[in-house]
Amino acid sequence: MVSIGRPMFQVGSNIFELIEFTATKTSAVTSSDRKTPILYGVNVAKVREVIRLPTIVPCLTNAPEVLGVFNLRGAPIPAIHLAKALGYDDEVVTPTSQVIVTEFSSRKAGFVVAGTRRIRRVSWDKVLPPSSDAFNTITGMMLIENQDFIFILDFERILLDIESRSGGQGTSSFAIDNPMNSNQNTGMANAAAANNNSSQNNSKRPLILVVDDSPTARRAICELLRGMQLDIIEYTNAEAAWQDLSNSEPGSDLSKVQLIVSDVEMPKLDGYSFVKRIRGSEKLKKMPIILHSSLTGDVNKERAKQAGADAYVGKLNRKEIVEALKAALPPSWTGAS
Repeated sequence: MVSIGRPMFQVGSNIFELIEFTATKTSAVTSSDRKTPILYGVNVAKVREVIRLPTIVPCLTNAPEVLGVFNLRGAPIPAIHLAKALGYDDEVVTPTSQVIVTEFSSRKAGFVVAGTRRIRRVSWDKVLPPSSDAFNTITGMMLIENQDFIFILDFERILLDIESRSGGQGTSSFAIDNPMNSNQNTGMANAAAANNNSSQNNSKRPLILVVDDSPTARRAICELLRGMQLDIIEYTNAEAAWQDLSNSEPGSDLSKVQLIVSDVEMPKLDGYSFVKRIRGSEKLKKMPIILHSSLTGDVNKERAKQAGADAYVGKLNRKEIVEALKAALPPSWTGAS
């Protein structure tokens, strides 16, 4: 079993820990001579514990990945067969399978996997973003020993896919139209277009910088903010956002940004380290920053406070986001009232 403890690394170190695991017993790759299973990872901050396979009670569902529910200290937890969710329909659950019990976006789920291996402490700057939009269940990949890769899974996206197919509302806390059809840009959205929209509609509307590597989450948060009469500049990469912000010239689009809304888990540069850099910049240190994340709990809120964030809100939690915006934006703004 893998022991889960409180992170010991410093806030702003750009370090995180992941659990390395396999979803299948043997290689699921049939087009090569690979004999070992593909390695996956999940951020330890999303994991409550790793347990042996419990007794799972079947339940009615339209999603074949959902095996049923199990009892964990009096709480019913849905059991999701991760291999099936990833498209490996022939993989079977065995008595040696394990369950990674996760908690994010204020909900718990148990992902049944072939086995966990170890906890790795790695730097976000070693994590590469997915090389193609086709990898829609992967948030990043990392080269390790023996020229192998670990693929960091987007558990939120997997759960959202399952819930949408089973008639649920998904993981979002507010309604969005066709979130799976979001534009999966890999660089900065057109800042000039955002500025032009601001000039055409209302030159006094606040300009918000949104940084999130998830196309689904980024589209949802931007739709929410635009609905509140806010103008947006989008980035998928905190490292690129930092470089452009710190080098922005007076009068440029980025020099007009009044607030930043940033994700926490991102390849290259995480949200905590992004905030620390901004707070260390003479030009940007007073910039209001809201971190929004699916990572829940007081530990993560405390880490955001240590980094210097003005607020830490649940990802896509409309009530929390609106309250944070009201506290951070000038009193003259009335879009959230």
